[in-house]
Amino acid sequence: MSDVLREICSIALFRNVREKEPLKSLSDFLLKMGPGFSMEEMIDSYGHFVSKLYEMRPDADLSAAIWDTLSEDMNPFIRYKIDSIIAPESGRKMSTLIKLTAERELDLLTRIGNYTSFDFKDAMVYDGYLPDFTSSHIDFKKRYMRMIDQIETQGYGIYSRCDFFRIKNGALVPVKSPDPICAEDMFCYERQRGRVYDNTRAFASGKAFEDVLLYGDAGTGKSSTVKTAARMFFDEGVRLVEVPKSELHTLSEVFEFLSEVPMKFILFIDDISFDADDDRIGTLKSVIEGAAGGGRKNIAVYATSNRRHMIKETFSARENEIHTSDTIAEQMSLSERFGLRILFDKPNKDTYLEIVQGLCKLRGIEADKDKLAQAAELYAIRGGGRSARIARQFVDSIGGPS
Repeated sequence: MSDVLREICSIALFRNVREKEPLKSLSDFLLKMGPGFSMEEMIDSYGHFVSKLYEMRPDADLSAAIWDTLSEDMNPFIRYKIDSIIAPESGRKMSTLIKLTAERELDLLTRIGNYTSFDFKDAMVYDGYLPDFTSSHIDFKKRYMRMIDQIETQGYGIYSRCDFFRIKNGALVPVKSPDPICAEDMFCYERQRGRVYDNTRAFASGKAFEDVLLYGDAGTGKSSTVKTAARMFFDEGVRLVEVPKSELHTLSEVFEFLSEVPMKFILFIDDISFDADDDRIGTLKSVIEGAAGGGRKNIAVYATSNRRHMIKETFSARENEIHTSDTIAEQMSLSERFGLRILFDKPNKDTYLEIVQGLCKLRGIEADKDKLAQAAELYAIRGGGRSARIARQFVDSIGGPS
């Protein structure tokens, strides 16, 4: 097993993988198999290695655990590939030597990942209890090169596994349980949603696109439309990044690091509104430069608001004619930064009932049409008015959640 340790230690291009789990603990265990260490130290080190593997993978798969770490690693090989995509004019080319090194080290990782607990148990010459692990025998070179070739659409690391993210303390964090809504769950507002989908399609295909403001009554499906638009184009490399209002001050940094990723990102600012003296207005205005200007190609900003002009006007401001004029100009300057502004107004009775009926059909709920309409209207009155959200809540109440 000393040869395995030497192979791990020789890794250069994927050095970060060697210094992270599971190879970090595996290396320590292999070292303890050598001279100068007791049987107890060797067994303890083996148990620590398997424990770390169990933490990473519930299937106790060594090969898959190494792949998880490898697929998220930012190394010179993948960096050169990304640079060739985002800055082809630079003319930087990867040397043949680095390509050859990558292939050799990926083959090496394949061999290491093929080991199972039975291989190590035989080498340890110990008859007592030792925990087991397995291997799915991944061909790392084949899988990694395929990932590299599809990096613009399928991504790498967390971008390949997750579709929704959130900014937290200035960092990108995957959303563990994203809203499962999809286009098939949406009813009515076809014209509004179609404009968002068309813009997102253009964005995904590298054509001219606009930043989008969806405004109008609460519960009309604005946020759901943005989420479904992102999900529709997942396989074309689009990912959604939610930016809470509390994180707007980090937008410049967010733009900077996302611009270095060869995928497409929708920065989603939900339910946005500001007081007139909010410093974040200036921050948002400064970073939202129309996509038509060509300043950014892989980042679009989609925002929702209950009002077209996102800046609240106070009563005292209305009393000052000059201040009112300034406030209106400020309101217009922010909302007009969005090249596409789409109104989602409150549904009338017929539209509301159409949404209810569509949801019932989707969930297989059968009910008398007149009785359903009467109950849905009563639910809307009690809930504060008709909306797509109220329609969904009503259907939930009679047929359980979807």
